[in-house]
Amino acid sequence: MEPGPPARSRANATAKRATGGRVGAGSRGGAVRRRFALLNAFIDFALRELGRAELAAWLILYRHAKPDGIVTASVADLARRAGCTPRTMQTALKRLRSRQLLRRLKRGTLAGGPSIWRLATPEPDGTTGRILPVTTGREVPV
Repeated sequence: MEPGPPARSRANATAKRATGGRVGAGSRGGAVRRRFALLNAFIDFALRELGRAELAAWLILYRHAKPDGIVTASVADLARRAGCTPRTMQTALKRLRSRQLLRRLKRGTLAGGPSIWRLATPEPDGTTGRILPVTTGREVPV
């Protein structure tokens, strides 16, 4: 009689069920945690100080961000999605950048394509935003 497949631990089976079968190094749990940590920090520390256009711009960028927080989007597209003028969107993006909630990695041009942005995690004091390697919702020493 041949032995069957190795028995899985109960914790592993539960984790696999909860994550839809993704467990281990190949899972995207870290990226999901970082995205929710970014959203929670934004709501807790920055939301109350923003106007409608700034809030709309940040949420649209958040929605389209890759796991590393990088977004490729044009001002015109952001304005169309937010229901405002391109000039209003430019002002909103400028204010987000001045509050250090957003960084422009590449300025878009007509010939060169759209801008490339990176979302930054707000700090509790509301003064500086930086990208934090977050895994559990707490700041990790860099």
